[in-house]
Amino acid sequence: MTFSGHCRLAVLVISMLLLSASDALCADGRRCEEDVWCPTLPGPFTTFTAPIIEKNKFVMQPLYFFNITRGIFDGEGSYTALPEKDYKYQHFIQLYMQYAPIERLEFNVQPQWQINYARARSVTTDNDMSAQNAGFADFLMNLRWCPIDESYWCPRVTPIFQVKLPTGKYEKADEGKLDTDITGTGSTDYAFGASFTKGIEPVEWHLDVLWATSPAPVRVNGIKTKFGDQCIINSAFEWVFYKKLNLMSELLWQVQGDRKEDGDWAPSTSKSSLIWSIGIGYSEKYWQALFGYQRTLAGENVDANDTVAATIVVTF
Repeated sequence: MTFSGHCRLAVLVISMLLLSASDALCADGRRCEEDVWCPTLPGPFTTFTAPIIEKNKFVMQPLYFFNITRGIFDGEGSYTALPEKDYKYQHFIQLYMQYAPIERLEFNVQPQWQINYARARSVTTDNDMSAQNAGFADFLMNLRWCPIDESYWCPRVTPIFQVKLPTGKYEKADEGKLDTDITGTGSTDYAFGASFTKGIEPVEWHLDVLWATSPAPVRVNGIKTKFGDQCIINSAFEWVFYKKLNLMSELLWQVQGDRKEDGDWAPSTSKSSLIWSIGIGYSEKYWQALFGYQRTLAGENVDANDTVAATIVVTF
């Protein structure tokens, strides 16, 4: 089966789950049935959770990631460490904002800012070069609707529609900045999928599946480029081990097919990554916090990062 075939199969499975779970709809609009465990938790760093915020509520969630690149995974998935005196690291800041205009529906926006640092030996001058640059990354918006509430047997199910706008710089890199000034991809991506959440005390489980497509080619440094479709699957659990404290762990997997350049396939341009996260969270009624660590376990054509991550969720 082709890459796009696998993505379409994932969307079909989601649709079947939605139909099979339709008897779990809650007529009176309650967030949880009486026999369902629904704790207030910070959620994972990346995985979408299925619960929707209450009508007219506003949630602000800043996220901070400090990425340190230890090496790269090439097109064959082989790992190569950075040379001894080279370095590459990044401050990546996101502001995830949620608003629910009506029951069961929320609109989210996510501006992103990054500060990149790099040092490497110049191929042309054989001298060490260092650079840093800051700028906006691509901008995310999504719409989430929760038609299926969690019941004793059924998870909460929330379909997602997401748009990524190319607000980051993606071409005409400054040769003296070691690509630190490149902060975006240049493509407008549309993603469809769903998230699932099920609580089995004392553990809450999350899963999301997204299929993202780039609808039209974009010119990158004068080359007409059509990026490949992307499939993303994230899973996580949150274990409440002591009063207001919880342990979180998640796996993030994504793969993107080869791109086309001026109408021809560009071989070995596909990307994939598998990232593991672990963290400890603390929860109050109107705010929750999470602090943890992420590591790129495997991939193709991606950096191998070790990351310190932190976030706080505040409800107004």
